[in-house]
Amino acid sequence: MKKLKKNITTKILLILFILVSNSLFSQSFDFKNYNVEDGLSQSEVNVIFQDSRGYLWIGTSGGGVCQFDGITFTQYSEKDGLSGDMIRAITEDHDGNLWFASTLGGITKYNGRKFTIYNESDNLLYSSGFNTLFTDDKNRIWIGSNFGLSIYEDGYFKNFENNALLSAEIYQITTDSKNNTLLATNKGLVILSKKDTLLINTSNGLPSDEIKYVIEDKDGNYLIGTKNKGAIKLLSGSVDEKQNFEFTSLPIPNDISITSILIDNDNEIWFSSNENGVYLLHSNFQVTNITKKNGLKNNHISNLLKDRSGNVWLGTSGSGLIKLGTKAFTYYDNINGFDSPAIFSIIRDDNNHLWVTTGDDGIFEHNGLKTIHYNKNNSLPSNKVRSSTKDNKGNLWFATNGGLIKYKDGIFKKYTKEQGLPSNEIRSVFFDSKNRLWIGTNGSGIVLFENNIFKTYNTKNCELSHDYIHTIYEDSQKNIWIGTGLGVNKFSNNKFTTYSNSKGFCNYYIGSITEDKYGKLWFGTDRCIVRYDGIDFKPVTIDNGLSSNVIYFLHTDLKGNIWVGTNKGLDKITLNSYGQIDRIKNYGALEGFKGIECNSRAIYEDKKGILWIGTIAGLISFNPAEDKSNVFEPIIHLNKVKLFFEDVNWLKYTKDYKSWNNLPNDLVLDNNENHLTFEFSGINLTHPEYVQYSFKLEPLDKDWFPSTKKTSATYSNLPPGEYKFLVKARNNEGIWTQEAASFEFTITSPLWQTWWFYLIIFTIIGYILFKVTTFKEKRQIEISKELEKKVRERTILIEKQRDEKEILLKEIHHRVKNNLQVINSLLSIQSSYTNDSKSLALFDEAKNRIRSMALIHEKMYQTGDLAHIDFQDYILALTDDLIRTYSINTDIFLDIKIDEVKFDIDTIIPIGLLLNEIISNTLKYAFIDRAKGKIIIHLTQIDDNTFSLVAGDDGVGMESHILEQEDVSLGMELIKIFVEQLDGTIERLEQKGTVYQIDFKSRKKS
Repeated sequence: MKKLKKNITTKILLILFILVSNSLFSQSFDFKNYNVEDGLSQSEVNVIFQDSRGYLWIGTSGGGVCQFDGITFTQYSEKDGLSGDMIRAITEDHDGNLWFASTLGGITKYNGRKFTIYNESDNLLYSSGFNTLFTDDKNRIWIGSNFGLSIYEDGYFKNFENNALLSAEIYQITTDSKNNTLLATNKGLVILSKKDTLLINTSNGLPSDEIKYVIEDKDGNYLIGTKNKGAIKLLSGSVDEKQNFEFTSLPIPNDISITSILIDNDNEIWFSSNENGVYLLHSNFQVTNITKKNGLKNNHISNLLKDRSGNVWLGTSGSGLIKLGTKAFTYYDNINGFDSPAIFSIIRDDNNHLWVTTGDDGIFEHNGLKTIHYNKNNSLPSNKVRSSTKDNKGNLWFATNGGLIKYKDGIFKKYTKEQGLPSNEIRSVFFDSKNRLWIGTNGSGIVLFENNIFKTYNTKNCELSHDYIHTIYEDSQKNIWIGTGLGVNKFSNNKFTTYSNSKGFCNYYIGSITEDKYGKLWFGTDRCIVRYDGIDFKPVTIDNGLSSNVIYFLHTDLKGNIWVGTNKGLDKITLNSYGQIDRIKNYGALEGFKGIECNSRAIYEDKKGILWIGTIAGLISFNPAEDKSNVFEPIIHLNKVKLFFEDVNWLKYTKDYKSWNNLPNDLVLDNNENHLTFEFSGINLTHPEYVQYSFKLEPLDKDWFPSTKKTSATYSNLPPGEYKFLVKARNNEGIWTQEAASFEFTITSPLWQTWWFYLIIFTIIGYILFKVTTFKEKRQIEISKELEKKVRERTILIEKQRDEKEILLKEIHHRVKNNLQVINSLLSIQSSYTNDSKSLALFDEAKNRIRSMALIHEKMYQTGDLAHIDFQDYILALTDDLIRTYSINTDIFLDIKIDEVKFDIDTIIPIGLLLNEIISNTLKYAFIDRAKGKIIIHLTQIDDNTFSLVAGDDGVGMESHILEQEDVSLGMELIKIFVEQLDGTIERLEQKGTVYQIDFKSRKKS
């Protein structure tokens, strides 16, 4: 009875499979193929494996193995150390070593630097016939071959050639959630538990003993793939010692050979086959058969892999490696008409049939099984159909170049100029909320069709800005918006308002209109999008994140996202809670949107939220639910460090190195080894093309380098010091690696910059200085003693000479002073012989001048300084002498302010004579008939050698221009002569009396 039930279920599922697979037959998927021209070593892929570092390893049938980071393939073969070039299986142990099983030659272990081969000489059962490798949680390597099972543990191989079950041909090894080991063999399914060994074969209900693959699903059931008998499900609850196994058939053909089974992140099950491509079992139990007809390069799929980012990879026999891109985009290349590059509208009817209209080939209707083509030859007035819509009764309406078409129940009804249209060239059709049909024409304005009456609005009978109508839209306020070739128009309350002159439009061609969930209107032009908030029109461009400024359509989906079709791809605009643009996501070929260039207004959203888009590559559907964000950060690797752009064997520098990339730990470089290049890669297999990097070298760089696609960084002329290079990567969603890859190294200082070199040099210099100082001190003592003796002798001599010189100088000054007094006495005697008052005055003046000079010599020999005379002391003596000489009846007040200065004889004589003339004139003329008076003498030092002398009185005063007169007295003439001798200048100051200012320099002996 159970067997009968199973057979009935199998037949029902087979019928369902045929129906479903046929209905989905013509879908195409987003596959990317990698083959020998892309760097793969050989086109026949036997196994795909992803290691703990994120790399894919592809074992080929004759080309060895390839390491793949999403961009570049690195090939390894027998020449590099593999045991053979026909790789059948790959695994990784807990130490990060990779194990490769070759068809011939044995097993190879690779630690990133060295290949180690194990064969029969190492107690391996055989050196050929290997099918599978598996690493268990105890770090044991399980090896399945055509000759049975071997296990590698703690450096030794254990073989099971004498075990009847374990000596079978073993095709695959895995474990389940209960930690049982599952073996797919040619004798059936073997389950190894801690208690016993269980064999399940045809006698227990399996369709075949040739089990090629087994995997556990999320419910703990076993999905079993067989050779030539399809696949079957073994229910987990029936696997016990009673062996009352319960099987459930799967809706895939029961005569195919299964090579691999995979459960993806959406819990959809993939079955790869030997000749029939892949069968994809969806969660709704529908099946899609993926073959060459809908995207595969080859129907022979040898193996499947789901990487840690959830990408599905397929290995083929002859067509290399295939990656499934996003499931969000689906293509319909093999449906008649759906591959047209001129699809301009898409719509579903009430029967859920999909209709597409084209610009050159009419209309295509697809019911899921077949396509009906409507064109000028059978139904339509024109093959140029630019727009479609549906009314509330389910009728379809089409805009053609031959008029307006209505479709219902297989009948097309035509409306032309004969029925009241202004033109047969119709570009757009639209039903508003009142079920009124709006018709846009190509040059004849817009038409409202209501109650079987056509009413035309154009530039001649209303405020419409242009007669070429491209798009029509109704907003949430029931306003009708019309996009024309000259701006946008609003129809409200039976009145048109034009915005063709409004600021903010980058172009006045309006090709599409939509409204966002916040009530803002968006207008598409061929130069930007214009957003209208009811007040202002503001542009949105590529500067905001659009892929292009050429806008072909705008559409707001059921979730409020705005979709933009451009000539460079599809954009999704997401708004934040304030109604502002939060993010613009671009979809191009790399994201799965292979159509790239969209067609005008060719977008339609069905009730399930699926978007249907017409592109130059045909019809593409987009399922937003399958648009998964790439939340996986790249795995960053520092692959190589070069010295002066050359590869270096760093093992010559140190034996302590990092595993796999073979970079040395604690690298120490000489000071001239200061030019380093760091090469790195970030592995993110979802979108490897968009991985970007940022790096810095501490402490040289204070900030991270701006993100770049460069995969290397070079630093030259690095000074000595300790360094740490850091690099991180981000994916296409902007997610950065949480921990940067790092490499530390030290560049030593040159010999002359080391501390011990400085210490040695300082020690040597110190010793030399010590010896030199000691020698100099000793010599200095000797010299000092000699000098002291000579100094004493010389001092005695000098003191003697000085005393003799001082005596001589004093004697000279004394004799000069005495001689001047003799002369003065002679003048006195001579003056006694005359009674002429003028002559007597001349004699008195001469005697005064002689006394002033004699006073100088007297001061010199009376003081200890024979070279300089204290000027203040001299002036006081000179003034006192002159006042006593003239004996005038006037109280004289002396205003004397003199800085502390001393002058030598060459300066003091002309100054003394100069003051003698000024004071003498003052005493003779300034205070006549006055009871008192003031004599002013001020000397100020301006700088080291410049002085200012102010001398005069507050008496009756002299003529103001006396200094400029040529015919002056002898006294005034002498004053000018003495000023000239001092290299000075004289001027009379504008104040009471007669006051002169003489600026002069102290005379130096040459």
